[in-house]
Amino acid sequence: MEDLNMDILKMDATEYWEDFMNRNKVQHTNFETWSFADRPNSTDMLVEMVVRGQKTAYSSWFDFYDADQAVPKVGDYRIVLKRNGDPACIVQLKVVEIVPFKWVSQEHAYLEGEGNRSLKYWRQLHKQLFRKQAKFQGKSFSLESPCICEVFEVVDTP
Repeated sequence: MEDLNMDILKMDATEYWEDFMNRNKVQHTNFETWSFADRPNSTDMLVEMVVRGQKTAYSSWFDFYDADQAVPKVGDYRIVLKRNGDPACIVQLKVVEIVPFKWVSQEHAYLEGEGNRSLKYWRQLHKQLFRKQAKFQGKSFSLESPCICEVFEVVDTP
């Protein structure tokens, strides 16, 4: 019976967002949920890195976005979700840059917080991830392909 009561106390993403807006007098009415679904075995580890402040950046392949999807912009809010779908925190985008894959900086790789935080590690990991996404979508990925590099800050935790 205790587990049932705990489930009732949990907030879903929408409730968490509404609570955040009320507590912080935020007028921003929309948010996105964000998870590391493309890396299911690492999801909770990556989420914990975000919450701890070790991971303060993220990259995505620009061509992964459909024409009807909004490209991230400075000021956007995201609710970061754990693997089970529970909210872990809210982040706000502070920097958004679109650069060719080959021009992603060492600083950005470091801010992503993964592996040894080197650009070499970042390139190996993301080349693999972006090629997988490209293959799935019937597209091609190259070192010239544009990447969206985002830097964010945790602004709230439940």
